[in-house]
Amino acid sequence: MRGQTLQVRVLGGMAQDLPQPAEGASLIENWTVDPRTQGISTRIGYEKYRPLASAGYAPFGSTPRVDSLFVAQGSVNGARQTILFEAGGVLYLYNEVGQENDLISLTNMVPPTATDMPTMYTQWQDRVIVTNGRDAPKILSLWPMGATADVTDAVKASMIRPLGFSGQPSSPDPLKVVTIDATGGGASSDSYTGASTTNWYPVYGNAISFPGAFGMGQHKGGTDGVENNYQFKVAFVSDTGSVSPLSEPCEVDWEIPASNAGFRYCPTIRIPLGPPGTVARRVYGTFDDGQDFYFIADVRNNVETLFHAFRRSSTLSTPAPDVTETAVFPAPYARFAAVYKQCLFLDGGRNNGTTLYFSKPGLPDQFGVFDNLTLTGEGGDVVGLYSHYNNLIIFRESSIDVLTGSYPNFSVQTITKRVACIAPASVEAVPGLGVVFLALDGVHVLTGGLDGGSVFDVRPIGLPIRREFERLTLECATRAVGRYAPRQREYHLYIPVDGNDRPNLGVIFHIEKGWSVRTGFPVGCIDRTFNGALVFGHNVGATGANDDPAGLFVISGTPSMGGTIDGDTYTPAGPPTSKYQSPWMDFGDAQVKKQVQYVVLWCMTRGNLTIDFRYYKDFEYSQTGTDTRFKFQSPDQSDQPVYDSAVIGTDEWQEARLVPIRLPVALQSCSWFKWELETTDDVTLVGYEIEYVARGTVTVAGKLA
Repeated sequence: MRGQTLQVRVLGGMAQDLPQPAEGASLIENWTVDPRTQGISTRIGYEKYRPLASAGYAPFGSTPRVDSLFVAQGSVNGARQTILFEAGGVLYLYNEVGQENDLISLTNMVPPTATDMPTMYTQWQDRVIVTNGRDAPKILSLWPMGATADVTDAVKASMIRPLGFSGQPSSPDPLKVVTIDATGGGASSDSYTGASTTNWYPVYGNAISFPGAFGMGQHKGGTDGVENNYQFKVAFVSDTGSVSPLSEPCEVDWEIPASNAGFRYCPTIRIPLGPPGTVARRVYGTFDDGQDFYFIADVRNNVETLFHAFRRSSTLSTPAPDVTETAVFPAPYARFAAVYKQCLFLDGGRNNGTTLYFSKPGLPDQFGVFDNLTLTGEGGDVVGLYSHYNNLIIFRESSIDVLTGSYPNFSVQTITKRVACIAPASVEAVPGLGVVFLALDGVHVLTGGLDGGSVFDVRPIGLPIRREFERLTLECATRAVGRYAPRQREYHLYIPVDGNDRPNLGVIFHIEKGWSVRTGFPVGCIDRTFNGALVFGHNVGATGANDDPAGLFVISGTPSMGGTIDGDTYTPAGPPTSKYQSPWMDFGDAQVKKQVQYVVLWCMTRGNLTIDFRYYKDFEYSQTGTDTRFKFQSPDQSDQPVYDSAVIGTDEWQEARLVPIRLPVALQSCSWFKWELETTDDVTLVGYEIEYVARGTVTVAGKLA
């Protein structure tokens, strides 16, 4: 009887639910997509971030598990790329400026527990906002950077500081004004001692070039004398241009005695020093005996403490900001941050999880008294923020909301109550797909928007591998991390499964194909460099032995799973074990018995590599047969020259060819059939064919009870 052929020209992604499509797969483990053939390739692995073999794991030799990671981009083409990571309760900066290869400890942090979310990082222009709900939010200024030896404690203090203003400035301290005896022709008498000043300006134009600009108060005592009364306040100005709340006022007064004329005075006040990040103190004052405050001057440093109020009241025109314009930092334990419409958005933390605070536009340290929103409905606390095009996506415990509008008129609406994000570090925008995130039942994607009449839609994309998500350690799911790799067009998600308290399984969504899985990749946290490479922190790190893998690694096309250290020399480890399992196939009707004769693999020639080929029948766990006799060479042509065995000057380099490799199958009749390929070699699998015979034998009846 003439056989039949099932042909799968292009492989698809994993599809675990039965019945499975022919182009699907039961398992695709440790493969990536080959861009030239759209097949799958084993050219994956990971290597240490610094490839120098002689350096071992330096400078990460004693670094424990890396809990969070962020690659900050300060300029184009990676010119000011900076890596921040958290390990062992310390926030580090990895200094790579010039030839540097050092770790700089910036500040101590409360280490996360197994069920805590990782620290979140938000880029604000050339700065980075750090939040985690355990420590007070911080803002980092990463440039300019020099040699590690030049980074003193003072330099560190200038690089990292608390976000916002923790309180209002203390009230200025006024010095007394001592007047000059201007009677009897202007003879002066200076007999006062103590904290006072006599800073005076003559009234006459021939004595000073700007007679109408300087000096405060009345200068003529008249017949009864005149009293002058002024009040002053001060505010801090941060290095982001933000202005703190105003201090309480101080008051200074002096009297011009009767018959005294000719002098105006310049009161002196002691102004407080600001917190780290303060670049100026802003002084406000009143008119004589007034209650309204106006801008006087900026003291453009955080060093001087004496300020001389020299401006004439008539020159004051800019009112002080209203007390509602700036407030004490409202979110001291914020967990999440996002930048939207030039405003910094923060959640209120665990104890105030339904409130969103937003800064003044362009001023991340400055929050108005009324600049907040209370989220309504039954969505619960905020569990993530993500700015995407013209929307701010608010992930809540049991819903997804979207914020739109412009400062200060923001509005929020709920777009779904059917699904919610459980891992804030899994949220990532994937080109051509949408905003991807991990939910309780797998991975979902948020598409659409609220502009131009479009609508948001949330749909699951993780259903083909739902069995993998059923293994999820729910208590630790918030530790899951995800990033998009633009060069490979893959979304990488690493999740804790099977009771593990940290990510130990990678699930990869390939834009062209669908899902595969990664095993053996010790990813604890992950981010993307300027050129699209994925860098990750080791999920175990140094445990006491100097040779433990530790620090940062890069997912690459190098067929190596990390490496080992012998002395100080780093030696790359072997390649990953890659497995491909076809779907369970019934060839159209599971009741009809089939006899599979051949499996034809369409592969790229990769040299004299043997094929570890297995096959199974009728959902049995043990393999029915195996074959390792064949190699990845063209079956009906001369072998192509192979690297390391070709002769220079005799053999010529040849391109890899797409060839069929026909593998015989010794199998009796079956209802279902599956085959498997396992390898540690360089393999590119494009498609396959199965030749089988169906003689019409069918299952007559079910098994009797």
